[in-house]
Amino acid sequence: MKLKFEEMRSPEVGEFIAKDGMVLLPIGACEEHGRHLPVNTDTKLAYSAAIEAAEKVSGKVPISVLPPVWFGYTVGILKNWPGTITIKPKVLIDLMYEICRSLIDMGINKILIVNGHGNNPGVLDVVVRSVGDNFKVFPGIVNVFNLWDKKYVKKNRRSPEGGVGHAGEVETSIMMHLTDLVDMSAADNTDIMKSNLKSCPVDFASDRKKRLYLSAWYLENSTYGGAGDPTYAKKEFGKDLHQMTVDGLAEVIEEFYDIQVKLASRKLNRKNDRF
Repeated sequence: MKLKFEEMRSPEVGEFIAKDGMVLLPIGACEEHGRHLPVNTDTKLAYSAAIEAAEKVSGKVPISVLPPVWFGYTVGILKNWPGTITIKPKVLIDLMYEICRSLIDMGINKILIVNGHGNNPGVLDVVVRSVGDNFKVFPGIVNVFNLWDKKYVKKNRRSPEGGVGHAGEVETSIMMHLTDLVDMSAADNTDIMKSNLKSCPVDFASDRKKRLYLSAWYLENSTYGGAGDPTYAKKEFGKDLHQMTVDGLAEVIEEFYDIQVKLASRKLNRKNDRF
């Protein structure tokens, strides 16, 4: 069974469906990531993790990885720097919904979205809820940044608070591990995040508890399109974080597949069969 969905011929897809196959649907973004990272950073993080996690569980779960969705919803402020292509939330909802509907129409009802972009989660929540309402098929969502152990990041980071954010230490470290497209000669700490709101920490690994959502792009005055400090990035740190992502995603895949199989024959006591 081929791991990459796009490499299968139609009869092979049919065999995959007959084996009750599950697909991973990676999505990221095409957007600027400071001066030192390529614009495919978020997509690269999601797709690389999806491929490696699928390889890891392929002996246990019939699985295939769809081509990544390269474009996501990105806040308009990032258009101040070249490289950002953003899709309106309602358009992205329709796009992801139609991908899911096409999969369901062909007989694939185990769909796990793997997201690598911070502006996408709210949009994707609407997608999976809408798909569930209309087809009684319930895709899952994994945001790769939720697979990073916060305690591990706090213990092993080298940047001060404000350094772990968009194009900051963590993303840069992982991309140094995944690709040779990182230009560290263009990395500096100009765009380290400086907000010290008690209720809205903008740093992923902050000790402060997040009780308020405010866009980091509203709070920070970015010069080069970053929101963090990439100068402390290390390839070894990135390798560890990427492996953490892959291992965590593999665990989610197995649990997601298992619960989908178990609930498939469940009989619900509902007056309205449609829901």
